[in-house]
Amino acid sequence: EYTIVGEADNGRAAVELIDRALPDIVLLDIKMPGLSGFQILQEATHKPSVIFITAYNEHAVRAFEVHAVDYVLKPFQDKRLFDALARVPNTTVPGDTILQQLGTMVEGTVQPKHYLKRFTVKDRFEFKVIDVQDIDYFSTEDSFVFLHTDGVRYVVEKSLAQIEESVSPELFFRVHRKSLVNLNRVERILPWGRGRYVLKFSNEERVHVSKEKTRELKALMGLL
Repeated sequence: EYTIVGEADNGRAAVELIDRALPDIVLLDIKMPGLSGFQILQEATHKPSVIFITAYNEHAVRAFEVHAVDYVLKPFQDKRLFDALARVPNTTVPGDTILQQLGTMVEGTVQPKHYLKRFTVKDRFEFKVIDVQDIDYFSTEDSFVFLHTDGVRYVVEKSLAQIEESVSPELFFRVHRKSLVNLNRVERILPWGRGRYVLKFSNEERVHVSKEKTRELKALMGLL
């Protein structure tokens, strides 16, 4: 018999829930606010059986590399979820009620999240509106957060974590605890010794990638 022990709407909450509730099975999306599905699995101490349910088909190979039970693409029929759950070792076939509840929860994740399309920053005595497509990266220094675009930086009145939650994970990736990068603005990826990399932008600015983020970055950028 199945019991739903909880749901999380962002990566950090998912890690906490997994380690607190110790579930046997976890249904994960690939791209979530805060942490990706792969990062959640890496950071969680408890290691449950995992079924990925996502709209992104390009991560299937890596999903099975981390021993996912199944990889379900949205949209899907109830039977597809039923079959995925049946693949989990040492479990019984779920009842209709649980399937209906799971289906409702998963359908909720399909709803598109609205991300910020622009930031308004103070530029001397006026305010400047910057489209997210034109942002190179965000960084932290001391107690300040900066938005970098075309070699110029502006102070942003938000934490890096808040910014990460508000921008699309399709565009931005946390390459370091102090840097959130717009991957579409990266011009070159430079080796930096011992498996590390540096990202270079068209204005010659560079951002270091932490060792912990290197593998996921390589997957996102198609770097074999």
